[in-house]
Amino acid sequence: MTESAVPTVWRNSDFWRVLVGSTVNDTGDWMLALALPIYVFTETGSGRDTAAVFLIELVIGVALGPYGGALADRWDLRRTIVATNILQALALLPLLAASRDRIWIVFIVAAAQATLQQVNNPASFALLPRVVTDDQLVSANAAFATGGSISRLVGAPLGGIAVGLGGLDTILVIDAITFVAVAVAIAGVRTVTPAIAEDDPDDHTGGVREGWLAIRDRPTLVGWLVVQSLAQLAFAMFPVLFIKFVVDKLDGGGATIGIVRGSAAFGALAASLVIQRYGKQFDPRRLMMWGYATFAVVAALFINAPAVTEALAVYVVLFALSGLPNAASQIGSSATAQRFCPPELRGRLWGVAGATGAVAAAVGTIGVALLVDKIDIVPLFNAQAVFYLSCAIVTYALIVRPKTVLEPAAIEST
Repeated sequence: MTESAVPTVWRNSDFWRVLVGSTVNDTGDWMLALALPIYVFTETGSGRDTAAVFLIELVIGVALGPYGGALADRWDLRRTIVATNILQALALLPLLAASRDRIWIVFIVAAAQATLQQVNNPASFALLPRVVTDDQLVSANAAFATGGSISRLVGAPLGGIAVGLGGLDTILVIDAITFVAVAVAIAGVRTVTPAIAEDDPDDHTGGVREGWLAIRDRPTLVGWLVVQSLAQLAFAMFPVLFIKFVVDKLDGGGATIGIVRGSAAFGALAASLVIQRYGKQFDPRRLMMWGYATFAVVAALFINAPAVTEALAVYVVLFALSGLPNAASQIGSSATAQRFCPPELRGRLWGVAGATGAVAAAVGTIGVALLVDKIDIVPLFNAQAVFYLSCAIVTYALIVRPKTVLEPAAIEST
């Protein structure tokens, strides 16, 4: 594909198919991610059983992420995404037999979905740079970020409403439709997407070890993995800290929490639209760096604002502003990985990032659980914001600053 053949990403029909497929897929994932724990809790009243749903997904991500990425690198991407979505639709069928006495069925479905996602997600990540040019990656990822924001705004509440009104049967039907719709959209992609990674008959790890060694030899990718892990640690710390902050410092309740947190979506959408428009002018590495740096500044303003005011409008505005750098950092991060990772390693890079990110998220979650009732919320929340600043510093030190960073063309030819 050449730029002359596809002047802008918006005239690329394959890009549209992948974008629509990704948005629909994310909507279904958000629905299921919220519906299953809600169902378990309403049926059993057990926080332990509810937490088990999240624990299952976490363990599978850590254990199988690198292997799922290796499979994505060895298989045709289009066929892989079509197949995993069809299998995800079929894997929902056991929910028809789930009940309070057979809650274990929900755990099996959660495990099956998480397992299939370990192949589907790396394949989806690797597919985008196959259907757009290098200089379109920032704009393309910005469009994906917009779709992701819409998916979250629609999917999460729809999942809660659907399971509340119609139970798991309603979730099964709606979510199965989303998986089939994704399969149909991706099946229409005309770009050839064969496997690039070469099979090694002497490699008994499914390409995981070879992939890690290749990633390790590329400082840019190692730096990217470090940043991703730090970011996941910070993101995992946020929910509990945010809720306690709003309750303790703003005297807010559930409505205040929802209003303030929901405002970030507007900032994220605004950032995505701007970056879509001017994507070719952004170096994704610097977009990633400045996104995290600005995110840290806005977070610090938000966290320390109670010293000046408790007016709700101030926090709504500040949290909306936080959506701008957050979106910029995530768009820059995805485009950096896709541009500077060899095509035959993209699936494994995403798989490894999923595993390391899950471990970091577990550390962040456990750390907050141990400290949140023992340390004042403002300094603890500030410590979380420092991780965003650390992401910016590491991005500069390991990705932006080094003079030995390979250019995309050099990477593609290695």
